[in-house]
Amino acid sequence: MHWEKSPTYDPYKDDGPEHPDETKKAMPELEEADEIQHEAYDRYITARVCVPKGGEMSYGTVMNRKRRIDGQLQGHSNANPILDTSIYEVEFDDGSTEAYLANIIAEHIYSQVDGEGYTQYMLNEIVDHKKDSMAVSKEDGLITTKAGRKLPKRTTIGWQFLCQWNDGTTSWHPLKDVKESHLLQVAQYAINNGLAEEPVFAWWVPHTVKKRDRIIKAMKKRYFRIHQKYGIEIPKNVQEAQALDTKTGTTFWMDVMRK
Repeated sequence: MHWEKSPTYDPYKDDGPEHPDETKKAMPELEEADEIQHEAYDRYITARVCVPKGGEMSYGTVMNRKRRIDGQLQGHSNANPILDTSIYEVEFDDGSTEAYLANIIAEHIYSQVDGEGYTQYMLNEIVDHKKDSMAVSKEDGLITTKAGRKLPKRTTIGWQFLCQWNDGTTSWHPLKDVKESHLLQVAQYAINNGLAEEPVFAWWVPHTVKKRDRIIKAMKKRYFRIHQKYGIEIPKNVQEAQALDTKTGTTFWMDVMRK
C-alpha cells in the first residue's frame, strides 16, 4: 500500500479559490438600494397629491405602481425624478383612477410643499357648522362655584366647523382645533350666525371681540392643517397611524413604531 503525505495546513496562506468563478458564486453582487424594483421601498405610494385631471386640478392618492400584462412593473425607478420612468396609478376622491408618470407626481408634490417638505393650508373662510348630542345646552351652560357664583362652563365639545382652504377644498374640524388656530375668524363667525350665546362660545367670544385689536397685533401669521410631509399624511397618534395603514393597505407606520 502506498501512502501520500498530506500537505501541512497554513492558516495564513491564501491559495485563492480552486476555480475563478467560485468567488462570484459565493459573493453575489448586491443591488443598490435605489435600484430595487419593489413597491415596499417606494417613496410615492400612499402620497396625497393634487394633479391635473380633465382640465382641472384634482386631489388623489398614489395607490401603486402600474404593471404590465406579465406582472412586471412598468418603467424603472430612479432616485432622480427626471430619470424615473415608472408609472403610478392615482385614485381620486371621486373614485376614478388614472395613470401618471413619476416625474409628473414628483413635480406636483414638490410644488405644493414648503422648504421642509410640509404641505400647508391657509383658511379662506368658515362656511358651515354642526353640533351633535355631546354639545352642552344653554340650560347646562353654567356651573355654580362653592361661593355660589354662577360661571359659564368652559367647553368646546360637540361642535364642528366646515372650513374652506386656499386650494378650494373643504373639510370638517372640531371647534377646539379651529379655535386654537383661527380664534378671530371663529369668533366673528359665531357672532354673524347668532351663536355667541351658546355655551361653547359665551365664555370666550365677547372677550375676544373686545380685545380684537390687541390680539391681531400679538398674533403671527399662522397655518392650520400642517399634517403632510412630501405628500405623505402624518398621524398624530397610534390610532391615526393604524387607521392610515388600514386605509392604504400597508403596514408602514406600524412597522416604524415597532422599530
